[in-house]
Amino acid sequence: PLPLQGPVNCMLKLAEHLCLHKEIHITFINTEYIHQRLMNYTDVVVRFAKYPNFKFVTVPDGLPEDNPRIGDQIRLIIEGVEKVSSPLFKEMVMTANCAPTCLIVDGIFTFALPIAKEAKIPLLYFDTISPCSLWTYLALPKLIEDGEIPFKG
Repeated sequence: PLPLQGPVNCMLKLAEHLCLHKEIHITFINTEYIHQRLMNYTDVVVRFAKYPNFKFVTVPDGLPEDNPRIGDQIRLIIEGVEKVSSPLFKEMVMTANCAPTCLIVDGIFTFALPIAKEAKIPLLYFDTISPCSLWTYLALPKLIEDGEIPFKG
């Protein structure tokens, strides 16, 4: 997922639901920085300990240790993940002991598409947006059609 609290929590909830199906094995790939925060400040270890078909894997995010990784640096976070984590993600997909049968990726990480195509694995983009953002996204076509946007100034 996008290495921010909201998207990570949404993806963890999805992973938890998928874990209920014992025949599905889930590998949750997260950045080292966010994973460490999960370990320090949440009950994620206890929460997922009951699912033997679940495992965490971490990758670097390409940012220096002292980078605060806060919202106004979202562009740097995305660029870092795409530059550093993308090749690692590809290597994991292509060389996994148990070949993946499906990839579920945060919608912002378009680098996953060519990897999924090359590996001939279905790819699902899961957008972890808030209800307000979803409403805006769904309402935009109607707002444009009605001439409400772009705003006239």
